[in-house]
Amino acid sequence: MGGSPAQTVVSNTGVPDWLRPQVEAATQAATNLYDKGALSNVEGLTQAQQDAYKRKLELGQRGGMLDQLGVDSYQAAGAYRDAAQGKGLFGSGALGDQITAMKDTIGDAQMAQLGQLQGAASMGGNLGGARSQAMNAAALSKTAGDMASDELAKRRAATLSGAQGVIGSGNTIGNQFGQGIAATEGVGSALQQQKQNEADAAYQGISRLFGLYGAPAVGSKTEKVSSGGK
Repeated sequence: MGGSPAQTVVSNTGVPDWLRPQVEAATQAATNLYDKGALSNVEGLTQAQQDAYKRKLELGQRGGMLDQLGVDSYQAAGAYRDAAQGKGLFGSGALGDQITAMKDTIGDAQMAQLGQLQGAASMGGNLGGARSQAMNAAALSKTAGDMASDELAKRRAATLSGAQGVIGSGNTIGNQFGQGIAATEGVGSALQQQKQNEADAAYQGISRLFGLYGAPAVGSKTEKVSSGGK
């Protein structure tokens, strides 16, 4: 009986012979970079970043300035909370409190008004009549209410306007203090990133090189091995 026919086995052994010296050299270069820590480098904070963080710390510790701005803004916002909830200056008892606070001013105005009313009643022959007295009382009461209402409206508007100013100025001041710090920190971060890019350049180069070695155009080494047969 005849023996089995010879068989040819084709195997892929990877890197072509002509490329092996370059691969070995690149591998050695990558190993040297790794041993020096160049492939795992992390850039530290730049001086600009350190300065920015120091200024942030100093600002936070500057007599509680930022904290005080926050407290002032919160207290000012209380006017809006009162307005929404109908409390304090915006409550139902505010008008009565305002009348009481203005009693002397209102009293003077009412006395002058009463003289005018009585003069008019006298000319009409109604001085001292019950109807005249009721009309005078109603007019004087309206004067008190109008004067207090006008003043209360002014106080409410001034309170809300003042609160808005305090809140707005607090934000502005806080932002102004932070602008210089933010700019310094931004420059520092950009410098840090550039240094990191430069430090990573060796790794990127090695990575690209090995990427080229794996390109289809490079190909691979193959071997044919015959076996079998007698």
